[in-house]
Amino acid sequence: MTQTAAILDGKAIAQRVREDIAERVSDIRKRGGAVRLDALLAAGPDSAAGVYAESQGTACEKVGIDYHLHRLAADATYDDIAGRVLLLNTEDDVTGVMVHMPLPDGVDPYSIQRLIAPEKDVEGVNPANIGNIVYGRSSLAPCTAIAVRTMIESTGIELRGKTCVIVGASNIVGKPVAVLLMKHDATVISTNKFTQDIAALTSRADVLVAAAGVPGLITRDMVKTGAVVVDVGTTRVTDETGRTRTVGDVAFDEVSRVAGWISPVPGGVGPVTVAMLLRNVVDAAERLPVKANSRRESE
Repeated sequence: MTQTAAILDGKAIAQRVREDIAERVSDIRKRGGAVRLDALLAAGPDSAAGVYAESQGTACEKVGIDYHLHRLAADATYDDIAGRVLLLNTEDDVTGVMVHMPLPDGVDPYSIQRLIAPEKDVEGVNPANIGNIVYGRSSLAPCTAIAVRTMIESTGIELRGKTCVIVGASNIVGKPVAVLLMKHDATVISTNKFTQDIAALTSRADVLVAAAGVPGLITRDMVKTGAVVVDVGTTRVTDETGRTRTVGDVAFDEVSRVAGWISPVPGGVGPVTVAMLLRNVVDAAERLPVKANSRRESE
């Protein structure tokens, strides 16, 4: 039996989002506003985080967002990082702030993330923003969670009354995705590593989101025919030939024969997540008070 599922092409979705972002950035510039992302990196330039930070700058440049990377020592202390975050919170031209992970040993990510001004927290990691998702208030949500919702919406499915199962309950993916789908009146089931007989739940799902970080966890027999399947998992594995590759939580080849829609790994959620970060930067810039966002025009 051959593949029947339509592919959720993350690269194509991300491109459409970036085109919209570029137009919005241009509009803000015409009004004299700032659109700027400041990122903190406490790691070596050759680290994985360092490479990502540099690529992030390229992504910002393509849509017209100013990008400032603040390089701190790989052994930076809490005070070093916290002081820089608090300073950026006060600068009017800085419309978005993020901190690259991982942080140096001994620095608790939560203690830093809670310091980012909620209105500039473009990764949606400040507890205040995560809490606002639950209350349905306008806020900046975690980028991967928004990416998942965007990919689901791209299928045209009507979520009201549909059964959505989330495999994985992390604070920045599983939990926020569940709440975002609830806002569309979906019936959401959140599972974790202690959930018994997960297959009995996933096989009922009209929408299945796999975010457990377990390669090949979701197999064909666990998926309802015609379901929308979004794979958030990204794990590096080495095969018997010694080749290293990135795989998801979904056994793609077999699940694609029963699902209606499926996202690949790589090329699925990843590109859309990057696009959502850029969109959050623009959202943050548009929400700034007129006085702050028009500073350049008056100078």
